[in-house]
Amino acid sequence: RTYPRYSRTQAMLSAASGAIMSAFLVIEQVAKPLVWVLLGLAGGVATDRSRWMSKGFLSLLSSIAWAATLSRPGILSPLLCSVAVVIGSRLRVVGLTGGIASGKSAAVQRLRALKIPVVDADAISHQILQKGTPAHSRVVKAFKKFPGVVEKGGDINRAALRSLVFGDRNLNHVLKQCTHQAIAYEMVRQLLVLSLVRRAPLVVLDAPLLFESKADMFCKTTICVHCSEATQVKRLGARDKVSLEECRKAISAQMPVADKVRRATVAIENDSSLGELHTQVDEAVARLREEASAHPFAPLLARL
Repeated sequence: RTYPRYSRTQAMLSAASGAIMSAFLVIEQVAKPLVWVLLGLAGGVATDRSRWMSKGFLSLLSSIAWAATLSRPGILSPLLCSVAVVIGSRLRVVGLTGGIASGKSAAVQRLRALKIPVVDADAISHQILQKGTPAHSRVVKAFKKFPGVVEKGGDINRAALRSLVFGDRNLNHVLKQCTHQAIAYEMVRQLLVLSLVRRAPLVVLDAPLLFESKADMFCKTTICVHCSEATQVKRLGARDKVSLEECRKAISAQMPVADKVRRATVAIENDSSLGELHTQVDEAVARLREEASAHPFAPLLARL
C-alpha cells in the first residue's frame, strides 16, 4: 500500500499545528489556576483584615475555594486561590474623596508626611493622556473635530477638553469610554505594586470621583473631607479667581457632599484651621494602622 508523500511545507505546517495545539493545552492548564489566583487576590483585597475570622470572610474563602475545586479537578486551583486570598488581604486600600475646595489636597499632604503611600487618580488621568499612549489615541480620535481640544503638536488641551465635556452628559460618557479602562488598570497596578512589592500595609487611593466611578469597591475604608458650601465658595473663588456664580456652578456639578459623607466610613470636617484638619487625619491614620496590625497573620504577611 502506498501513502501520499507530504511536501516539506506540508510537513512543517503539520508540525506547527501540533505545536500550537500542544501550546493551547498547556495554556489552558495554566490559565485556569491563574484566573483563580486573580480572583483570590481580588477577594483578599475586598476583605476587611480586622474581621479576618468573621463569618463573612470565612464564607467568602470557602466559597471561592469550593468554586475553584469544581472548575478544575485537583487541588492546585483551590490551593493557589486560598493562598492568593491571604496575600491579597495584606493590602488595605483606603479611599479618600471630598468636594471641590474642601481641603482634600491638604489631607493628602498630611498623609504623605505620615509616610502613607498615596495613589493619585488625577495624576493617573494626566499620565494616561500623554502622547503615544492608547488612551491618548482614543481621545484624539473622538475629540479632534472639536476646535482647541487637540493642539498642533498632537497634545491634548486638558482645559479645553474639560470645558467641552463639562455639563454635556454624552461627551462626558465618550471621554470615560476612552480613558476609564486605562485609569482603572494603572490604578490597580499601582495598588498591587505598593502592597505586594513594597509591602505597604496601608495605601490611600486619592480619587475626587471615588463614589461616582465606583472605585470605592476596591476600598475597605473610605474617608470624605468636607466643609460647608459657604467655605467651598470662599476657597474656590480665592484659589481659581472665579465669580460666585461659577463657583456655585462647579459645586453643583459634583455629587452632593451630603451624599459622599453618608456613604463614607469616616467623615473629616474641614471648616476650621489646618491644624485641626491635621489632628483629624492623624487620628484616622492611627485607627487604620491599628486595624491593619490586627490581622492574626500580620507577622507572616509582613514577610510576603
